[in-house]
Amino acid sequence: MRTSIITTILACGQFVIAATAFTASIPTSSKRVVQLSSPLHASTEEDANPSSVSSSSPITKEFVLISDSTGLTAQTAMSKCLSQFDWSDDECVVTEGGEVCKIKRTVYNFVRDEEAMQRIVHKCKARNALATFTFASPELRAQTMTLCEKLGVPFVDLMGPMLIRMTDFLNIVPVGTPRKRVSLNEQYFRRVEAVEFTLKADDGQAPWLLKEADVVIVGVSRTGKTPLSVVLSQMMGWKVGNVPLVLEVPPPRELLDKSTIDSKRVFCLTIHPRELKRIRETRLEVRGIKAQEGDNDPDSKKSNYADRQYMINDLTNAKRLCEDQGWTEIDVTGKAVEETAETISQIISSRLEDFEEGQPKHVDC
Repeated sequence: MRTSIITTILACGQFVIAATAFTASIPTSSKRVVQLSSPLHASTEEDANPSSVSSSSPITKEFVLISDSTGLTAQTAMSKCLSQFDWSDDECVVTEGGEVCKIKRTVYNFVRDEEAMQRIVHKCKARNALATFTFASPELRAQTMTLCEKLGVPFVDLMGPMLIRMTDFLNIVPVGTPRKRVSLNEQYFRRVEAVEFTLKADDGQAPWLLKEADVVIVGVSRTGKTPLSVVLSQMMGWKVGNVPLVLEVPPPRELLDKSTIDSKRVFCLTIHPRELKRIRETRLEVRGIKAQEGDNDPDSKKSNYADRQYMINDLTNAKRLCEDQGWTEIDVTGKAVEETAETISQIISSRLEDFEEGQPKHVDC
């Protein structure tokens, strides 16, 4: 079971860490509905009815992502680029004129022959869509660019320019075929080891391991410590330990030992009480605890897990401990796990002069 979990985490991580440059000279920005499908059966609304959007509806711009593999690299690159536009998310953008522009994103994966590519590019032409492709084969890239230019379809070749520069720089010709498996190199095995460590040191269950951790995450319950730890381990190859801070329970002595744990590697997650209340109440509902409390005697003792005053005391205790120990406080209110991971990565990088990617050093910051 643990092996399958690690394999899944690492497979996803191959694309999370891919920072791909995405530039194209096209007009106003646009946005999405993700459709993962085969090249012959990409399910979109336009397939059924190309004129289904009424004239009174917001503008819709479609991005067609074509890949000879899973398509996750192109999706990651597009999301990173869309985040560069003001008033933007993965659903829509607001133009300078104040118009709402919906983004539609259609993904065709495992496209590996010219015939399938041609059908997709012709669909791009019919839908006035922008074609973005990641092909390892130089022949297929060239064929796609030629057809797009012939049909007047705007396009972005994500891999071609970088492969050309790398070929010149390394003086090596790339194989030109989709990678069939994860490279079993030093970085891969480092990430395997990091994920295994993170699973062992999750939720404070092995405090004696904290001295071996590259990063330690602490915080009150439901601030996202575990998912953040997993993302950091598979994305950066770091060994991450996390410890819950509970009002009634003193933290493990290993966590407070500054002689073995650099306080500048410890990050305390905080969150607005209102957001924390919403998350905790949802958790109680999912576990059926709220329903059980409602059925019981009204005079019986109820959980204070989502009680506002208890949560404020819980957060206050965590912040006080954070200040006393010299830990770094990170507010995760309204933030995605990936955003918090990026923030921590930047802080670690700036603090360590001899920082090496995937292998932070235990030095004085």
